This record gives sequence, structure tokens and C-alpha cells, in this order.
Amino acid sequence: MKKPIRTAAAACAALALNAAVANHAAAETAYPRKPITLVVPFAAGGSADILARVAGAAVTASLKQPVIVDTRAGAGGLVGTSLVAKAAPDGYTLLLTTDSLYAINPALYGKKAEEAMAHLMPVVHLAEAPLVIAVNTESPANDFPGFMAWAKSRGALSFGTPGVGTDHHLLGELIAKNGGISLNHVPYRGAGAALADIAGQQIDSLITLVSTAQPMIAAGKIKLIAVASNQPYAAMPGLSRTSQTLKGTDMLVSYSVMAPAGTPPAVVSKLNEAFNAALSDPVVANKLTELGLTRTGGTAGAFSQRMAAERAQREGIIRDANVKLVE
Repeated sequence: MKKPIRTAAAACAALALNAAVANHAAAETAYPRKPITLVVPFAAGGSADILARVAGAAVTASLKQPVIVDTRAGAGGLVGTSLVAKAAPDGYTLLLTTDSLYAINPALYGKKAEEAMAHLMPVVHLAEAPLVIAVNTESPANDFPGFMAWAKSRGALSFGTPGVGTDHHLLGELIAKNGGISLNHVPYRGAGAALADIAGQQIDSLITLVSTAQPMIAAGKIKLIAVASNQPYAAMPGLSRTSQTLKGTDMLVSYSVMAPAGTPPAVVSKLNEAFNAALSDPVVANKLTELGLTRTGGTAGAFSQRMAAERAQREGIIRDANVKLVE
């Protein structure tokens, strides 16, 4: 009599398990059933925020659920990153990130940043933007070889950036090391002050993004002399490339989407597909061009590989240059 009871119990357990699996699969298939929050861990109005809003609108149309952009700036992006890292892994809370959060912050902010990234997973890489070197229009340098020669003749040049530990700062340190020149870092808290100083020749050079420099370029106060990319910059194909003179000095600012670790694969796949489709939307493509960004896209796996390569590069520079948050 006991054997049939055990068999019946086992059968009931199997049915319960099958039902749970079926319900879980159904939930994934039905995703999304409510609005999605896309957290931007940077100040409103910046390129990451604009990208989140324009891509989010396209994903809203695709998934038939609102994508709500929530800016949570603070601690170099750690505030917003930690928020998403602690969220439920159900695909309803996402992070719009730049490479600084996963490739730089763990080395600079330590345990908190490392733990936050350990609780996130890649969804899709969205876009990239090359860093450029700008100088005053009166500068003798007109290309990267000219910049290197100028630095050697002067003994040292100053370079401005948005702050300590940014991609911009690390690129300057990389160029100095690989090129055997002296570059003195001048960190700024805002683009406005940096642009004013390069236009007024208070600093010798500025490492920045094209979109940031564009107003001063249009005003004829500064000029671009190099781009830190292995490929020609599409908008200015004749612009000198740092890697032509110094190998390994390419550095692109990356924009991507991540989700809490443990988010179901089917949900990640659906999000990846929706964001890739958004990148092909003419409205999104035009806005990316305005921001000086190049769309990328691709699989979550490809993004994961890119993350590892970017982190290895940035951490190597931080270690070699002994970069600290307080100079």
C-alpha cells in the first residue's frame, strides 16, 4: 500500500514542478507585462541620458510597454549602478551604462563598485564614441605627429579632461607612457570651464568628445588634431589617428545596457532584440549621429567579451600610471 502512495506523491511533485516550469516559461513569453525602468547613473541632459531616452522611445514602440528613464547620478555612477544591482532580476529594471562603470570604477572605487558589477549582466552594447585631442587654433600642432613633436620640444604639455579616472584622463596617461612624453593632467568638473580654458590658451590641449568640442570648433576657437581610434572617424576621415603613431592608443567611450544578474535568458534575448532593432530606427540613428556616436549593437555574448577587453586596458593604465581619485 505504501509504494502506490510514494508513487502518487512523486507524481504530484513532478506535476507541480512541471507546472512551475510552465508558469515560469509563460511569464518569460509574456514579457513585458508592465513598464520598464531604464536607470541612467549620470546627470540629466548628457549623452547617456539622451541616448537612453531616444532608444527607450523606440523600445517602447517595439515592446508595447513604456520605457521610463530614471536618472540617478552620484559617486561616479555608483549610485544608479547599485540601485539596479539590487533590483529584482525580472527585466523590469535596467541600467544604461558607459564603460567607466565596469572597466574603471572597480579599480578606483574598490569593493562597492566591484560588488555592484558582480550583480549585473550584459544585455547589449549600443554605441561608441571616439575620444579626440583638441588644441587652440593658434597651436603649432595640426596632427598627432605634430602634437608629439610639440610636446617634446616644450618638455611638457598640459591636457584637460572631465575628471580624474575618466577615459579621457586614462588616454592622456597612455599617450604619455607609450610616446615617452610628459603630459600634465588638468581635471575639470564641467565641459564649459575646460572649453573656455582651451580657447583662452590656459591649457595646451583637451581630450574630449566631438559633440562636446563642436560649439568651439564651429566658433573657430579650437581645432581637432587627432582621434583615438583604429578606424578613420567617419565625419572627419582625414583626421589623424593616434594609433597610426602609437599602437594601442585607441580608446572609445562605450554605451550599453545591463540587467540584474539572474535575469532569465529569454528576457535578456527579447531585450537584446528590441534594442538592436531600436538602433536601426531612423530617429535613433540620426540622434546618434548628432551626438557623435556610432551605433554598434550585437549579442550579449559579444558585449561580454568587449567588457573584458576594455576592463583589462583601463585597469592596466590605472595601475601603470598609479591613478588615484584624489590627485
